[in-house]
Amino acid sequence: MANTMILFVLCLYLSWVDFHHRRIPNRALLAGFVLISFLELVLSSPLEWLMAGLFAILCLLVFGWISYYKPLALGMGDVKLFALVCYGLGIRDFVVVLTVASLAALLVSLVLLLIRKANINCEVPFAPFVTMGLAVLLFMSEAS
Repeated sequence: MANTMILFVLCLYLSWVDFHHRRIPNRALLAGFVLISFLELVLSSPLEWLMAGLFAILCLLVFGWISYYKPLALGMGDVKLFALVCYGLGIRDFVVVLTVASLAALLVSLVLLLIRKANINCEVPFAPFVTMGLAVLLFMSEAS
């Protein structure tokens, strides 16, 4: 729960920066990584910490490969954000966040296309949608 709150607050800042400047600052991601690493080291077992790191590396490789071959579809800032979220939440919660974020981005993009505010080549910042996914995850954990 603490990792989710840290990621949510960090993503609020990253959403603002991504929306206004179309970039995700590495310093903010590094600060989030250090804070989450400290919490993982203190609050979880070494095996859980290792598994979280391995899943984050796998996430970084998979989405990095996509970004390398389709750089207009997915930026490296988004890839590093995905890896950080995967590291902080674990694979199951990461899948929930990514699914909600992708569906929200799809809906917003479709609406922008329908009202002709954007064309098919328009870039959409993805960090705000990751923040939405984290908000849904927080709501789901509070509701249960």
